[in-house]
Amino acid sequence: MQAVNTGHWPYANAHSQMNAGEISGVATVANEFAGGGTVSIGRIFSRAFSFMAKYPLLTFGSATLFGALPAVLSQLFMASQLGDSGSRSTAAMSGFLAVQFFLVILSFILNSLMQAVITRGLITAHEGRHPTLGQCLSEGLRFTIPIVFLTILWWFGLVLGLLLLVIPGLMLICMWSVATPALVEERTGIINAFDRSQQLTKGHRWKIFGLLLVVLITYYLITAVFALIGFTTGEVSFFSERESGSALALIATAISGLAFGLLWATIQPSLFVELRDAQEGGGAGELAEVFS
Repeated sequence: MQAVNTGHWPYANAHSQMNAGEISGVATVANEFAGGGTVSIGRIFSRAFSFMAKYPLLTFGSATLFGALPAVLSQLFMASQLGDSGSRSTAAMSGFLAVQFFLVILSFILNSLMQAVITRGLITAHEGRHPTLGQCLSEGLRFTIPIVFLTILWWFGLVLGLLLLVIPGLMLICMWSVATPALVEERTGIINAFDRSQQLTKGHRWKIFGLLLVVLITYYLITAVFALIGFTTGEVSFFSERESGSALALIATAISGLAFGLLWATIQPSLFVELRDAQEGGGAGELAEVFS
């Protein structure tokens, strides 16, 4: 049997005290989603949706508080300021831009916190334990700023890749798709998280590309539904600046932001554990051996 490197697991010492019943529980959870050396898109989605269903406060609460709500507040502020933008002084316009920039940065930071919280929660559940919002929030706060810098580097590399050629940019998305979970779970550091993600995704990148395509199509389908509602209700321009403060536009922002943010935040760690289990043998027998 392949040896398991428990250095990835920040709670390995605590787990060593688990009794036989708890070890059996861990084995049961691992068996439910064990990869057997293969990567399954269906299993990735199943793990993500099962986690959302079992821990709605942690998942939907985090996505609403740190994802959807900041987006709605930012849109409300922008809509309230656009009406008299033509008569606004230079100083007032500078103030408006400064506040808007602050809201964008705040939203970026809160989204990073959401990703850290949900990542920690899903992997904790995958290990057979029961995550709580308070526990995951406490741990996630430590990784919020590192995730911010990791995301900046991620986008910088992606834009550079897209400027060179389209295909290298798409391959970078697949190669770095689990950099954030690697940073949170394995404490790799920002730069090493990219290397770890590249290592885990090797040999599976076309499947990952298909997975990301499904997530993207889901987001556009949600957007299309609200666009259709806009046409049928007469608010054809509810995505425009002038109508950005309408009830329908705010609902669209909240629901689409919640759905896409939550889906992406759970798919990333689910993909991470799927890849790690497939490549390094995170099956039930090995987990039981670690905790025995």
